[in-house]
Amino acid sequence: NSILESVGRIDYIHPVDIPNIDLYMDQVTTYLNGKFNTSKRHDDDKLLTKTMINNYAKSRLLPPPEKKKYSKDHMIILILIFFFKNVISINDIQTIVTPLLKDYYNNDDIPNSLEDVTNAFLNHVQKSDLIEPLIKEFKNSQNIFGDLESSDRESIETIGLIATLSYDMYIRKRLIEKLIDSLPSSKGDTGKDKK
Repeated sequence: NSILESVGRIDYIHPVDIPNIDLYMDQVTTYLNGKFNTSKRHDDDKLLTKTMINNYAKSRLLPPPEKKKYSKDHMIILILIFFFKNVISINDIQTIVTPLLKDYYNNDDIPNSLEDVTNAFLNHVQKSDLIEPLIKEFKNSQNIFGDLESSDRESIETIGLIATLSYDMYIRKRLIEKLIDSLPSSKGDTGKDKK
């Protein structure tokens, strides 16, 4: 229960909470690291550094700052990168982010903004019950090694849960990669092999 509570405390950064003024690099890292603090596994974990942000800009994952300042759209892209990078490769992130940058970044010619796209996603995620399936997996994992003798029942059940969740993540990661591969790439791929 305490582990599930800690996972439940991981907070989303809502675009409405992002400052509506352009920020310098130090302000960006201070703000986002403060917001991502609940995502730390260890106190000394580095969540977002100046070097990371510079590398994202060099690799065109993040548009370069304007006069050394980062806009709200920059911040939204950095938030997406932060969450994606824990699951998929930088190349795959680029495949996902490129159409968002092309269609929604700093684009006043369309009715929806990058903020609108992000809010639609967050509204969907917040309505999803992510904890209940984890409780079900936990209960199921208690039976995985039911026939085995063990001097430390709790540890073997925890290992069973870790194995089950890891396999689930592996399958989901493969599905994510297949979906990314079905997207049109910036290299002229038409995405013919969709789902």
